[in-house]
Amino acid sequence: MVKNEALIEVTGWLNDVKQFDWGVALKVSVDVRKKNHQDEWETVDKTIYDVTTDEVPDVQGAKQVTVTGRITGTNTFSKRDGSTGAAVKVRASKIVSVGDKVQEAAIMEQWPTAKIGQGKPVDENTPF
Repeated sequence: MVKNEALIEVTGWLNDVKQFDWGVALKVSVDVRKKNHQDEWETVDKTIYDVTTDEVPDVQGAKQVTVTGRITGTNTFSKRDGSTGAAVKVRASKIVSVGDKVQEAAIMEQWPTAKIGQGKPVDENTPF
C-alpha cells in the first residue's frame, strides 16, 4: 500500500528564522504575480509558509531558500489591514539557501523594467 502524504517543494523569500528548544521555525513567502491592464507584472498577494524543522539550517545571510517537506496543515492570522490571511504549515526535511545574495545590478540586467525596493512590505505579524 502507498503511504498518503502531501509533499511540497517551494522556493521563496526567507523572512524570519526563530530557534527554539524543540527546533527551528522559519517564515517563507512566495509572491503571487499577475499582469495588470498595462501588461506589466505586479505582485498581488503573497503565499506564506510556516516551516518547522528539527535541525538548524545553514541559511545565514540567505535571501531565498528552497524548502522540501510535507504539508501538515494551515494557520490563519489577522493581517495589518484587518483582513484574515492564511499560511501553509510545512514540516521540512530539507532547507537549502538559493544562490548568492542577488545584487540590484544583476536584476536590472535581466529585467530592465524591475522596480527594485518598491514592493509592499511582508506582513510581519504572521504567527508561527
